[in-house]
Amino acid sequence: MRRKDSLEESISWVAHVTVGYTHNPRIVKTASSIALILAILISIPLVIFTLKPFQEMMYRVDPEVYDALVAGNTVMAYVTIKGITELDLDPVREWSIGDLHIYKVRLSSVEQLHGLIHTSGVLSVYGEKKFRHAPLHFLDIKEYEDFDKVDIDNQFHEAYGPWIGRNVTVAIIDTGIDYTHPDFFDEHNRSIIKVLASMLYVWSDTGEYVVWDLTENPNITALLEFDKQVWHDFGEPAFLDLSGHGTHVAGIIAGRGWASNGKFKGIAPGAYLVIVKAFNKDGVASMDTCLEAIEWVYDNVEKYDIKILSLSWGASFASDGNDPLSLALDELVEKKGVFVFAAAGNEGNYPTTIVVPAVAKRVFAIGAWDAYKDKLAPFSSLGPTVDMRMKPDMVASGVMVVSCKSTYVDFPDEYEIGNYYVALSGTSMATPTAAAIAADFIEYFRYWHGRDPTINEFIEWLDNHARHINMFKDFITGWGIPKAPHT
Repeated sequence: MRRKDSLEESISWVAHVTVGYTHNPRIVKTASSIALILAILISIPLVIFTLKPFQEMMYRVDPEVYDALVAGNTVMAYVTIKGITELDLDPVREWSIGDLHIYKVRLSSVEQLHGLIHTSGVLSVYGEKKFRHAPLHFLDIKEYEDFDKVDIDNQFHEAYGPWIGRNVTVAIIDTGIDYTHPDFFDEHNRSIIKVLASMLYVWSDTGEYVVWDLTENPNITALLEFDKQVWHDFGEPAFLDLSGHGTHVAGIIAGRGWASNGKFKGIAPGAYLVIVKAFNKDGVASMDTCLEAIEWVYDNVEKYDIKILSLSWGASFASDGNDPLSLALDELVEKKGVFVFAAAGNEGNYPTTIVVPAVAKRVFAIGAWDAYKDKLAPFSSLGPTVDMRMKPDMVASGVMVVSCKSTYVDFPDEYEIGNYYVALSGTSMATPTAAAIAADFIEYFRYWHGRDPTINEFIEWLDNHARHINMFKDFITGWGIPKAPHT
């Protein structure tokens, strides 16, 4: 086995502190909320006007690629094509996701770029980007003194009905998982994880990604020994979570709650997990690695019966949903029917700050709600997208959410609860909350209708059962706050 490529250096996201968007049923009545909305509406045209160069955006060209070529530099670019199209360039890498083909090519002139954008089937040309999980927010502990006494996400979303996501499989692309955590085993002491796949390593002889299928080889002791050897040899394990982010996300979805005597459980504690490690211990991944992870999920939907994909990460750059990752995820939704949930971002309560890939047209962008104070979290990104679509699609509990703690990570003591749990905040936490509610809904729908729901049926259910913050879908809270099914 060998390391696929070097670990990328971390990049930083800027989180802004601003006024929260408080709830009042159906109509926003407070003067502060009205003032916030008016200010946002006035600022949207100014933000859009400053996007540069606007002409290139119309052609789905990344401005950074255009600027670099104008300056005489050679750039690596990702050309996304729908259908079968011949490229007059030799690709460095390529990915196929349904009818979508993404080619990584080297461009050296504006003329080459012009030739590409006028080629039939070319959807966009984007440059290299770094993706990372949204930064975890450590809020003032004095304002949340009861966080260790209540399972806030379950309580707030009323996840105490008969539906627990039984036999629904949720895939997570993240920093890995601490698969030794007690909450990731069922009542028969079998792992609830079907398979672990690592995009950080490939086998030397085949070039295939390193995968451990727990349905075929359920020996956790052997898995841990293998992972520790990889860690020793290459500096990072193939599957273990050295960040703590992926473990926390997984616990929000499907944690069984054994280590807390049932107090802190996932919202869908009957679900199964598929874990795809694409982010290193610093929470960073390249465009290549993210595309590889999405391609792997696409190719394995049927094998592992994947129904939902949770993505608690992103990157902040202008996209109208035609960047490679967004298009790849749209293809996953359209061709495979997978429900995809992505973090809206922690860029603050400012317009047009939804990150990629949450901007994707068929992906549910999830903002964060402070369930303790019953208002929008101050770090949660706002829409609309640069092409004026209403995002986020919904908001969910994302402040001081208690979930599973990786054994291999130390968080500030005041946020930890014993050895197995920690309270974290971010749209990273809101995203698996919404994804888990969808898992409960799928089980509920199967029971009553004898089949899997379509995504449009889920949206219709949200329209009828979510707690709406406004009368219509807006660019602050979307459809509102989803509630777990009860009947």
